[in-house]
Amino acid sequence: MLRRLIVFAVVSVCLAAMWCPAQQGQPSAPGEIRYHVGDDPDGKLGWANPNFDDNAWPIAKDGQWPTPLFYSDGFVWVRFHTPVRADASGPLAVRSSRDVNLAGLPYSLADEVYVDGLLAGRQGSLPPHVEPDIRHRDAVFGLPATVATPGKTAVVALRVWCPPHLRRPDFPGAIQISIDETRNLLLARRAGHATELYANGLNLALNIGIALLGIGMLVAWRWTGERDLLVFAWVMIPQAIVLLAWSSSLPGMDRLPVQVGPLVFFVPLTLFMVALVELNWTVHRLHAPLLKRLAQAAAVVFNLALLIPILSTTPTALAHWATLAVLPADLIYEPLLIAVNIWAMVTKRTNPLLALALLANPVMSLLNNTDILQFTVRLGPFNEHPIALADFVCDVAIFALLSHNAWKAWRARDELRVEFEAARDVQERLVAPAVDLPGFKIQSVYLPSRQVGGDFFRVVPEPDGSVLVVMGDVSGKGLRAAMTVSAIIGALRTMPVLPPARILAALNRGLVGQSQSGFVTCCVARIGQDGAVTIANAGHLAPYLNGAELEVPSGLPLGIEPFEYEERQVQISAGQTLTFVPDGVVEARNVAGELFGFERTRAISNHTAEEIARRAQHFGQDDDITVLTLQRMVTI
Repeated sequence: MLRRLIVFAVVSVCLAAMWCPAQQGQPSAPGEIRYHVGDDPDGKLGWANPNFDDNAWPIAKDGQWPTPLFYSDGFVWVRFHTPVRADASGPLAVRSSRDVNLAGLPYSLADEVYVDGLLAGRQGSLPPHVEPDIRHRDAVFGLPATVATPGKTAVVALRVWCPPHLRRPDFPGAIQISIDETRNLLLARRAGHATELYANGLNLALNIGIALLGIGMLVAWRWTGERDLLVFAWVMIPQAIVLLAWSSSLPGMDRLPVQVGPLVFFVPLTLFMVALVELNWTVHRLHAPLLKRLAQAAAVVFNLALLIPILSTTPTALAHWATLAVLPADLIYEPLLIAVNIWAMVTKRTNPLLALALLANPVMSLLNNTDILQFTVRLGPFNEHPIALADFVCDVAIFALLSHNAWKAWRARDELRVEFEAARDVQERLVAPAVDLPGFKIQSVYLPSRQVGGDFFRVVPEPDGSVLVVMGDVSGKGLRAAMTVSAIIGALRTMPVLPPARILAALNRGLVGQSQSGFVTCCVARIGQDGAVTIANAGHLAPYLNGAELEVPSGLPLGIEPFEYEERQVQISAGQTLTFVPDGVVEARNVAGELFGFERTRAISNHTAEEIARRAQHFGQDDDITVLTLQRMVTI
C-alpha cells in the first residue's frame, strides 16, 4: 500500500506541475513604451525631459525591453506617457514595482524614476558608485504638487542600470509604473504584499516541512545509525534553506545586502547539490568514485558560475566566462543523476521506488533550467513552482522509504543482537572459567573484544592426575569465529586421551578444507603431577615459564593443510607457573598506535591472570584477550 501511494503521489505531482501552469499575464502598459539601450551621451539627463522627442526609439513589446549587451555600460532608458486620474484629490505619488522572476527573487537593479522631467525617486546607486538594490522592489515616491496634474498625461522616464548577470537575452526588463494618490498607492502596495504573502503561504509551509523532515532524519540517524539517513538529512536541511531563501515571502530575505543575499542562497544550494550526489551514490550502493566526483565538481562549478556574475558590478572576463559555464555544468550534473537513477531502476532493481523519487528532482531541475518549466502551478489561492512541489513530494517519499528501510535494518540488528547474546551465553558455557585442580592452582580470564570471541581454552583433568591445557585463537572475529570455537570445543570434549601432537593433528584434519573457518592457532600442553610437561604448538604464542618464553617448535596453524606436529618436554618445579596468552595481549594497541609488544608481555607474564589481562586491556584492547595461568603447588 505504501509503495502504491508513493508512486501515485510522485507521478501525480510531476504531471500536475507539467500540465497545470497558472495564468500569468503582464498588466497592460500605460501607452507606448519606448526604450533606448545605453546612457544619455551628454550626461545632462536630457532624455528625462518631457519635451524630448523619442519617436526614433524602438517600442517595447508586451511592455518588456531588452537588456544591454554584456560589455556595454549597462544602461537602458525607458519613456512612456501615463494618464493621471481626474478625480485625484490628495497628494500624488508614483509607484515603481519591479517584476519578479519565476524563482521568486526580484531582479537586483539600480534605477531612477523621472516624472515630467523631475527626479521622483531612486532605488540603489548607479555608476560610478554602483550598488544594485532589491530592498525596495515595490517603492512609492511622493510627487510635488506641480508635477503630474490630475486629468492630464504625465511623462515618465526610467534610467535603469543592469548588473552584468542580467545582461542576457532571457532576462527582459520590466518595471511597472503607476501614478495615483499617495494613500491609494500605499494601500495597493500593502495589499499586494499581503496577497503575495498569502499566495506563497503554501510554499513557506512546505519549506518548513522539509526542514522538519531533515531534523527528523538526524534524530532517526542518531537512533538507528543508518548512514543513508544522515546523508538524506544533509540533503534536506540545506534544501530547506535554499527554498526559504528562494521564497520572496520570507521576511527579511529581500533586505539583505547585495553582497550577502546571494551567499545565503548559493552556499546552501551548493551543499544541497553535492549532498544529493552523495545520497544517490549511497542509497544505490554505487562504486564509481570518479563519476561521483565529476557530478559534485559540476555542482560546485554551476553555483560558482552563477554567483560570480551576481557579485560582479563590472563586466569582467571572469564574469563572462562564468556565465558561459552555467549551462555546461548543469548539463553534466543533472543528466548524470538522471542516468544513475535510470540505471539503478533498470539494472539493480533493488529499490525502484527510491530511484523514481530521486529521479524527479534532476528531471524537474533540468526542465526548469532549460526554460521548459518557466511557470507556476495554481493550487486554489496558492501559487507554487513545480520544482518546489516535486521536491516536497519526493522528499516525503524518500523520507518514508528510507525510514521504512532503516526500521527494517534496525529490527534486523535487534534480532541479531538477541542472537549474539544467545551465542555469547553458549560460548560462556563452552569456555567456562578454569578452577583449581589437585596439585595445581589455575586462573583464567576471557575478555572478547565483541559480543562473541574467537579465543578458546580448555582445562581437562585426566585419570592419572595430569592436566591437559588447550588454548587457541581463531582468525577473524565475531559470529563466524565463535562458531569455529564451538566446533573445536565440541571436538575436544569427545576426543579420547591422546598425546598433544595427535590432538593437534586430529583438530587439523577436521578443519582442513573448511575455508570459511579461516585458520586456528593452538597450543596443547599436558602437565603431570611430577611436573613433566609435554607441549605441541600449531602457530600459537609459546607459553611463558616463570617470566621466560619457552622454546617450543611452532608448527603450521590448524586448517591450512595436513601437517605432522612435534612435541617438546620440559620440567616445572613446585611453585613455578606456566602462562598461556594469545596474540590479543601482545597486539593490544594504544591510541598512538603503539603495540603492547613481547617485552611488556614477558615482563608481566609471571603475574596473575587478572593482572595480565587488566594491563593489556587498559593499554588498549584491539582483539580478544585471554590469559590462563597454571601454577604447580608444593606437595607437603
